[in-house]
Amino acid sequence: MGVTETPTTTASDTGVAGTEAAKEGQTILTLATFQELFKPDIQIEAFELAQGSDRGDNYTAALYRIHLRGVQMEQHKWEKNVICKVMPESVVQREAYKSDKLFRNEVQFYTAIMPELIKFQDSKLCSSSSLGLFQAIPQCYTARHDLLIMEDLRERGFQMSDRHKGLSMEETQSVLKQVSQFHALSLAYKFEHPLEFTKLSSLISEGIFCTANTSWYRNYYERLTKNAIKMVSDVLPPDSKYVQKFRNFAEEGNFFSQMVKLASAQSKLSAICHGDCWVNNFLYRYDQEDPQHVLEVALVDFQLIRHSSIALDVANLLYCCTTKEMRDLELQSLLKIYTEELFKWLELLCSNLPDYCNTVEKFQDLFAAELKTYGRFALGLALDIIPISTCSSEDAPDMYLNSQQTLEDEGAPTLNFPPNDLCRQKMSEIVIDMVDGDML
Repeated sequence: MGVTETPTTTASDTGVAGTEAAKEGQTILTLATFQELFKPDIQIEAFELAQGSDRGDNYTAALYRIHLRGVQMEQHKWEKNVICKVMPESVVQREAYKSDKLFRNEVQFYTAIMPELIKFQDSKLCSSSSLGLFQAIPQCYTARHDLLIMEDLRERGFQMSDRHKGLSMEETQSVLKQVSQFHALSLAYKFEHPLEFTKLSSLISEGIFCTANTSWYRNYYERLTKNAIKMVSDVLPPDSKYVQKFRNFAEEGNFFSQMVKLASAQSKLSAICHGDCWVNNFLYRYDQEDPQHVLEVALVDFQLIRHSSIALDVANLLYCCTTKEMRDLELQSLLKIYTEELFKWLELLCSNLPDYCNTVEKFQDLFAAELKTYGRFALGLALDIIPISTCSSEDAPDMYLNSQQTLEDEGAPTLNFPPNDLCRQKMSEIVIDMVDGDML
């Protein structure tokens, strides 16, 4: 969810009138759509539509920021902003980005998974709990196969951090706590209600790293791995242990199958995970008097949720969203913050914890082992996260324009970003940390 203001398109009772940016959403974003949502108390009279994200901020759907205007039953003026996530209208584009499956995951998250976890939380905790309640996600008003309508978190002062800079120490600490709480809810539900958890997790379909997608993503990842190997080799000696181990991991024909195994592996700390923990999916509310101080965090975009080790989310967050300088100084303290917060929640949410994690020390040891086993998954994600997060908006694909790909084109569209020094540096630093951390 971007926060950039863009030219708006106004719609009245005749529907959406058109700019190029509005065409993707015009068939379903009508007055009738919003009237159905807010009836009978509100009479919607008009709405304004603007792009909800910049190029490079979102790839699997089109986001729109909608400003609604109308009147309440008492004839008082009424206004509200919402965010709409729309399935790409183009069949070609939907297939190219596997949008149908990803959209279905997010619908399941908002309609079935999160309501059940919140219900579980409410049965265990009260609003006066010493830890409060987990509520770091936007309110979802509508979730259907082609449309999500959610609160506009900008109305509460949330904004996106700069994806080029990476997260600050306080931003990292704050989001780690929210991710740990989300993981704790899922883990505790699994421990307390194993059969129900199995049913809940079965609603999730792996969006990218499944065997069925091997052929579709072959050319996509072949290009990404070649680009990444070249970038790392430009920075580090080609005969170094770092480059050699990275080559072994990223070699053609082996990379995707490794990622499939890591994504699908079940462990003692497997839970329902966010699946896409990169900077654009964390929104922050900062202190107006101290803009560096984080007051609140929201997690967004649950299209890539997966049932996997919680270490996949944490590795993605720590290695793809922070600087090496921060990791060198603070990695252990950040892991301590995450594991201690998560264990506090497990103690409150669970009647009995399994023997293998019934003390904070056991839990920390187990998590450290899973991070070492599954952490290299973040390096696989970095192959496109780092080029995307370091590229300029002008170099990113425009999800609001019709795809140039045709139905005859085979495979995911390749994202060929111009290399830049920041990308080379970040990719090389992740490889160094993975090797030195015995994860690669």
